[in-house]
Amino acid sequence: MKLSTVTSSIDSALETVIEREGLIKTLPIDGTVSVELFASIKQISIKTAGRVFLGNLDSKLIHQLGSKIWKNLDRESTIELWNEHINSGLAHRLERALSRSGTVLRYAESGAVCSIYGVTSPHFIEMNQRVFRNTLIESLSPIGITPNGKIFKTPFNEVVEEFSVPGQEGQVGLTCKVVYGLNNGYSSYRLNWGRIVLVCTNGLTTFRNAGRDRWIHTEQVDIRDFAIKSVESAYSHLSDVERQILAARERTINYSLLDQFMTRLALANATKERVSARLDHELRDTGPNEWSVGQALTFLGEHEKAIAPRVRDNLTRLGSSLLEKSLEQVVSAPPTLTSAGFYDILR
Repeated sequence: MKLSTVTSSIDSALETVIEREGLIKTLPIDGTVSVELFASIKQISIKTAGRVFLGNLDSKLIHQLGSKIWKNLDRESTIELWNEHINSGLAHRLERALSRSGTVLRYAESGAVCSIYGVTSPHFIEMNQRVFRNTLIESLSPIGITPNGKIFKTPFNEVVEEFSVPGQEGQVGLTCKVVYGLNNGYSSYRLNWGRIVLVCTNGLTTFRNAGRDRWIHTEQVDIRDFAIKSVESAYSHLSDVERQILAARERTINYSLLDQFMTRLALANATKERVSARLDHELRDTGPNEWSVGQALTFLGEHEKAIAPRVRDNLTRLGSSLLEKSLEQVVSAPPTLTSAGFYDILR
């Protein structure tokens, strides 16, 4: 989750969102629909009820509209199918899927232009971000989880607030960032739990149980229940991580496997040299065990600003994986390719 820092207060940040969403209007699609796609400028025009609605075809809107045709697919799969069919009847498919569907267009008016804000079902329930926050704090503060004043926003302009988490006596602690969702049919309220190695503040990959940590816009889940179950799951996971670290510390380094691991790293030479240098440090400091390898990678992922952010994320991911898997399992795994056709971090 890419975040940018917000200098305003949480109240101000949420008020900006609330005021903006207060201008959003809705229109259920009860009649026929006419669709035009403008691939060169990544826009869509939806005409219904005598009005024209324009939308910017970002990944969010493509997934929302594409899911009316291809059910239950993730965003990447939907976008792939969208691009395959954009010049072969996609507009007609959308017209059939949307016409008389009851789907609700959420839009903003600016003069004569109606800009699509999102697409929802008729059963969508709006949630005021401030109301959600107040209820969440009422639920979390009795167990010591409270806001720490750090505010961020996502690329989709969702407000994110960091909470302090008590009980950090082990090797690994918890971080918690709350994402205040938008009423656009795509953005949900989320509790993103992170893991941090306390002795050196190395970040591990985040973890999330989608069933507990994502509040969607329905009446089926009480906010208080949602919060408490998410916390319980996070602390349970933390206990598992402590056991995984102990197991990794007990796995003595096989230097032949370590050489194979270093050979397979799909990194620039300068980055490989940084990995080797940090690994030497960790082996001296932590001992000749597999936890040292994970520590070296997550340290660089968290602290080495000379490495590109994407590569740092990959180092953190790879270092974290050495908790769930042994070095032998990681080294013996076949290489994977990214969507762009390049090797992932292990070639």
